[in-house]
Amino acid sequence: MIGVCLVGCTPSQPAGNKTNTAGNGPAQPHEHESVTSLPAAMKQLNTHVETIAKAFSEKKPDDAHDALHDIGFLLKSIPALAKDMSDEKKSAVKKSVDELKESFDALDETLHGGPETPYSKVEERITAAMAGLRTAIE
Repeated sequence: MIGVCLVGCTPSQPAGNKTNTAGNGPAQPHEHESVTSLPAAMKQLNTHVETIAKAFSEKKPDDAHDALHDIGFLLKSIPALAKDMSDEKKSAVKKSVDELKESFDALDETLHGGPETPYSKVEERITAAMAGLRTAIE
């Protein structure tokens, strides 16, 4: 059996909980933002991508932790928002979302004891997938 890790909360960190990266108290509740439109999803996605890129470029990957988990839940919601699109556009959305999930999974694994993945290793894939997603939803 092959296991796949998706960006988002892990079983030891269920949705509704947030890690306390400062290590000075209990975890705080963490709500995942829900989106109701593709433009709103793209806006949130852009914000999270910028946060993650900045954290990794500043060599502070822990600062990307919440954004990585939030982006996982956001990416899971995007295909449902594209349900009324043509099959061709839905396929393009799925391909872009899958690329983003794989890229952000690699970064998330860095924070959870997996192999270290520098942002530069996934940056081109993220940029291309974001461009593909923008094109598909226009």
